[in-house]
Amino acid sequence: MIDLHIHSNHSDGSSTVTEILEEAEKRNLEIISITDHDSVKAYEELKRIDVKQYYSGTIISGCEMKCVYKNTPVEILGYNVNIEKFKNSPNLGNLKEKYINIQKEYLDHLKKVGKEIDLKFNKGLDVNIEKTQYASDIFQKEILKYPENIEILKNNQIELEPNFYRAQQCNPNSIFYINETRSFPSMEEMIQEIQEAEGLAFLAHPYIYPFESTIEVVEEMIKVHNLDGIECYYSYFDANQTQSLIQLCNKYHLHKSGGTDFHGKNRPDTRNGSWNRKFKDRENNHRRLDEKL
Repeated sequence: MIDLHIHSNHSDGSSTVTEILEEAEKRNLEIISITDHDSVKAYEELKRIDVKQYYSGTIISGCEMKCVYKNTPVEILGYNVNIEKFKNSPNLGNLKEKYINIQKEYLDHLKKVGKEIDLKFNKGLDVNIEKTQYASDIFQKEILKYPENIEILKNNQIELEPNFYRAQQCNPNSIFYINETRSFPSMEEMIQEIQEAEGLAFLAHPYIYPFESTIEVVEEMIKVHNLDGIECYYSYFDANQTQSLIQLCNKYHLHKSGGTDFHGKNRPDTRNGSWNRKFKDRENNHRRLDEKL
């Protein structure tokens, strides 16, 4: 069993690096990758500890980087990246200050729209500069503290599934929509940076994005960009979705990967290495990964 999509508290996960290692050992995971959003700080921490004290398996260096494909924010998973090279790449170096400013701007927008529809929330809500935080997560957690907001969300047909970010902030039809294209690099740029850092570039969770025809768009991406693989196995995917992505990888001779997108307490319905969401058959499929990188 492997899990190649795990987030630590170096991005928006709640678990420390050592807690992730201990859980992976407990669950007998053979291979893992910590794929924090726009960060490789987990691997700097791993250099400072005795990994074998916590985990006996294999760790593949990884990250999950946001970029833009035709005006749509998507994520690219980078595997086997040379950490020293990648942390100095154009879109990862000096990222913290840039991202804090971006998230503050985004949160101001969400608060403005929330006020317009009479949502209740702390008007002083802000981004904590000491942590890696995302405006959508901050806003969602805040508005759900107040029961009266549920009716307001319902009356305005505002869905929160799979999360506020995907359902609202990325949705051009939502009043909360934010055009992120000016804030992030192109898909082409991001793939190039990962590969220049000796890594492999995988498209993360294709069915999460708001494409009308996911397979058609992903096939177009493959033809236009130099992707190395696709995340075919994912907690939200059903068997048909996984199979369609596997077929696409086979057609274009791409690598396949999979992971739970573990976030610890910040996403309590997912456990490290466990497909315990809606589609239980994911665990059996995950064992049959063709590529272990």
